[in-house]
Amino acid sequence: RMPAMSTKTAARPIRRKRPTPGQVLEQAVEIGKVVSALRPFGVKQRMIAQATGAAERSVRNWKRTSVIGPTYEKRLRDLQQIALILEETLVLHGVGQWLNAPNRLLQHRRPIDVLGEGDVERVRKAALAFVEGVYV
Repeated sequence: RMPAMSTKTAARPIRRKRPTPGQVLEQAVEIGKVVSALRPFGVKQRMIAQATGAAERSVRNWKRTSVIGPTYEKRLRDLQQIALILEETLVLHGVGQWLNAPNRLLQHRRPIDVLGEGDVERVRKAALAFVEGVYV
């Protein structure tokens, strides 16, 4: 004789895949989350300060409170978009390294410095060229 089968089945927890750092950065809307999401890419608060023209203390406050002025928010969002462009081809910390390395397309200047001067378009073009395989 066969044992009676239970009509109840043990519910298994649904395992959700953890989002990748790129997904976390892409989905970050709150300023504090953007600052935190850039860290795995090697973009530390000091670099965020350089890229936005803000003080490091301001960046720490943004992370804690998400309160930011409109000019700084635009620059932070630009940095977020450039990191997302580079994320397609670089390992995580490679984004921070790319931002700190002299770049031929930027007259051998560091992208982080060019961002700090507000020239986002030149850095965006250099990032796109890198992703497309143009040697820099």
